[in-house]
Amino acid sequence: MAPFVETWPARELEFRSQASLQGNKRKGFDGNLKGCELLEMLQYKCEVEKPVTRESVTRCWPIERMFRRCVDRNGSFMVETTAWEGKKGG
Repeated sequence: MAPFVETWPARELEFRSQASLQGNKRKGFDGNLKGCELLEMLQYKCEVEKPVTRESVTRCWPIERMFRRCVDRNGSFMVETTAWEGKKGG
C-alpha cells in the first residue's frame, strides 16, 4: 500500500513550498514560485472499454502536468504546480 500523502489547497502552495521534506524552512527560497523555471510533462490516462473481450479498444487521454524547478541553498528542487498554475493563470 502506498504511504499517506498530505493534501492541501493550491492557494497554500507558495507557503508550503518553503518547507523542505524534513519540515525545515528552506534557506535561500522565499516561496516565489513565479521566479522558478516552468516545466511541463504530458502523461496519458488510458482505459480499456470492455476488458472482458479480446476486441476491446484502449482509449487514452492526455493529461498535462506542470512543475516549477526552484533553487535554495541546497540546490534545486521540484514542485508540482498543475492546480496552482490553473488558479493563478501561469
